[in-house]
Amino acid sequence: MISHKPFLTNLLLSFALLVSLFLSGCTSGVRVEERTLSENWTIASTKEVNESVQQLSADNFSPANWVKAAVPTTVLGALVEAGIHKDPFFGKNLEAIPRAPFENPWWFRTTFEVDGFNYDQEQLRLLVDGINYRADFWLNGQQIASQDSLYGAFRQFELDISGVTKTGKNTLLVKVYPPQVRDFYMGFVDWAPTPPDHYMGIYREIRLKRTGKVSMTTPFVQSDLDPQKLTEATLTVSTELINHSDAARTVVVKGTLENSTLQKEVTLAPHQKTEVGFSPEEFEQLRINNPRLWWPNGLGNPELYTIQLELSEEGTLLDQHQTRFGIRKIETYLNDKGVRGYKVNGREVLIKSGGWVDDLFLRYMPEKDAAQIRYVKEMNLNSLRFEGFWGNNQHIYDLCDENGILLMVGWSCQWEWPDYLGLELNIKPGDENLPINEGVDLYAVKLTPSEETLLSDYFRDQVKWLRNHPSIFTWAGGSDAMPKPGLEKRYLETLRKYDPTRPFLVSAGDFKSEVTGSSGMKMNGPYEYVPPVYWYEDKKLGGAFGFNSETGPGPQVPPLESIRKMIPEADLWPPDNSQWNYHSGRKDFNSIGVYLTALNNKYGTPKNLEELALKAQLMNYEAIRPMFEAFVVNRPAATGVVQWMLNSPWPEFYWQLYDYYLMPTGAYYGTKKAGQPRNLIYDYHHHTIHVSNDTREPISNFRAEIQLLDQQSRVVMRKDTVLRVGENKVLELMQLPALTGAQQVYFLDLKLKDEAGNAVAENFYWLASRPDLLDWSKYFWYYTPQKQYADFTALNTLPRVPVQAEKKVVRHEDEYEVAVTLKNPSDKVAFFVELELAQGPDGSAVLPVFWSDNYVSLLPGESKTLTVRCSSKNTDQKGLAVRVKGYNLQKPLLL
Repeated sequence: MISHKPFLTNLLLSFALLVSLFLSGCTSGVRVEERTLSENWTIASTKEVNESVQQLSADNFSPANWVKAAVPTTVLGALVEAGIHKDPFFGKNLEAIPRAPFENPWWFRTTFEVDGFNYDQEQLRLLVDGINYRADFWLNGQQIASQDSLYGAFRQFELDISGVTKTGKNTLLVKVYPPQVRDFYMGFVDWAPTPPDHYMGIYREIRLKRTGKVSMTTPFVQSDLDPQKLTEATLTVSTELINHSDAARTVVVKGTLENSTLQKEVTLAPHQKTEVGFSPEEFEQLRINNPRLWWPNGLGNPELYTIQLELSEEGTLLDQHQTRFGIRKIETYLNDKGVRGYKVNGREVLIKSGGWVDDLFLRYMPEKDAAQIRYVKEMNLNSLRFEGFWGNNQHIYDLCDENGILLMVGWSCQWEWPDYLGLELNIKPGDENLPINEGVDLYAVKLTPSEETLLSDYFRDQVKWLRNHPSIFTWAGGSDAMPKPGLEKRYLETLRKYDPTRPFLVSAGDFKSEVTGSSGMKMNGPYEYVPPVYWYEDKKLGGAFGFNSETGPGPQVPPLESIRKMIPEADLWPPDNSQWNYHSGRKDFNSIGVYLTALNNKYGTPKNLEELALKAQLMNYEAIRPMFEAFVVNRPAATGVVQWMLNSPWPEFYWQLYDYYLMPTGAYYGTKKAGQPRNLIYDYHHHTIHVSNDTREPISNFRAEIQLLDQQSRVVMRKDTVLRVGENKVLELMQLPALTGAQQVYFLDLKLKDEAGNAVAENFYWLASRPDLLDWSKYFWYYTPQKQYADFTALNTLPRVPVQAEKKVVRHEDEYEVAVTLKNPSDKVAFFVELELAQGPDGSAVLPVFWSDNYVSLLPGESKTLTVRCSSKNTDQKGLAVRVKGYNLQKPLLL
């Protein structure tokens, strides 16, 4: 017989030890937690509230007539969410909201519970991540911060509330003051209208942090590696410690990284603040062999690590932080043309990017953000530019980390031009057409010493807040302008002290700093419609050379359903009217007249809204694809391009690859085609065909299948070529024969197949014998006009094609996948077929929606299977319908 007594004895001893640890934790008087105070808020205008702070802070006060809100929010955002202002994005409703209610401060009020707070052993702080623009704070009727010191939209604050917190219910009262003329806050410049509240509110999180009398803050993990080998990385870990007590404290900082641990003992004098670090010279475990590297989208997986830091005193946990980071190395360089480029892990990366903006009311929309970053990834983009430190919290940055989306983060031109700060901008006659960098030298805001200090503090707080995100590849000190030398030196000192892992960019524009030299960037537009040939032909302005930090072919009119969502019925047609203009950009971009003129000349004037919507997608696709493709073909002379813009802060017709409602435009799918890692590309200026391999592996024995068809769908040229292309290389394959005939349209079909015959990439172009011609004798700072338009009107008389289609629906966990097979049984091209996933035959479009491809064309006898995924959350599998229409289908199809 085997005795169980030793086992039982050990079990009882282990249980007794666990109980002892539990009881010591319970009796230690320290609870470590962090809470976001997001719910249970109410707001009211100070003009409508007569009670005193003490009355508002009383436990028995009932804010019955106040508006319920969730933080983060602006005042107007909360009023819209509460239904006070209905459908502000429809028509000109936003313009009708009065400004007067937002010219005075607003109260924000909430309550929260604190259990068993022990002042002798615990510390309680409010972490205030973003207020616009000034605020007074009271807790339980006692003032803990004043607008005299708590101000600045991009400052972050810690408020010690240990002495005024009580066990049980606590009342937090915040009086938020609106920004004034020459205050430095966020904005949407000429991209959208300015809301009447000027974004007043608590637009980022307020967090409650409970720790022991010593706490940790702003942990940071720096990674480094040899970009030539990539086989070993080193990490340096640091965190700040603060002793909040009147006594010296000896504490232990412990770090856990996967299977490795780090530990240091530190003694702090009363109220001392110090940094503690762990270096690879001290801790061999911080040398990582064969690290999992963070790569941008298209070049590998964006691998992430997590380190857990714990702070304890005599076995009692005082604080803890969990920090996620990536191992990667960012480098920058200037090539022999003075153009800036970037490397990730030693590999030159063509930055394929778009300009990001938040919601116009700065509302936190995590599901929408996740869908947008998925759109970015599926479009084959690898980057975003944040002109402004966007985000209600770190969620959008986390999404970019997880999806391999590089971020250029920095200040907006909102502060660089006087009129955006509420000042007068008086441009002298003749200067209206100056390039941006010349105009800003003459008319930019001149900062005072105190304003420079404020912006320096802004920069420090944002860098410390965001520096662990591997997705951020550079900090930009300016957009349309550059900081003066004194301020630039302060920015550089901030990075030396807090983030030496990524380079500083003095400006997104073309400037030369006396401190850091040339920016190596350009910002010459265009921002208005230009034809495809522009990107290949232009060698002086915004064409495909250098790093173009913001550019694009102007408006992207969305599909029909989105137009109806934002424009009143009476103003839907004709399109060039005040309602359409209100939903365009601002200033020089307050109409889509240039775009419509080009569309009418190229494709024929639409007879109705439905025809316009389809032709708009055709032109959106045709206009955006060659912009990205030209930069791909022209690398390494071209190092980066930022489409202006990726998304829109509200429903509009300008600058969007998908619209505010998450409806992809034709530009979305044109971008997706252009960004294929391995691709066949047509050069509109030289009439050449190129193969691009923008991956980290060479390709061998691939086959390029090239066909040129006339508008009767007859093959006039066919060529098959076997390819060998090195990694990150572009090769010219051939020149296309001349396109003959008057008013003729041709179709160019490009297919890239691997050695086994599997399709790797497809690209389909429509070309006109009468080409687009630019008028280089005329110059506007934001675009180059045309003197001749390509003639595609023959597309309107293409033979009708009886396309056949079928669908199959499958559920994958929380998503539905619909496979749609299209077949063209005719001997004619089926041109520009649009597929829309809908909630039933007559229902609205399913959004967001993730198509493998769309707006496709089918050669005679060709079949294609496309897939689309959507969330199953608000979708009925049986009700999913696919609507199919196209340029020359015999009739629309419903599946």
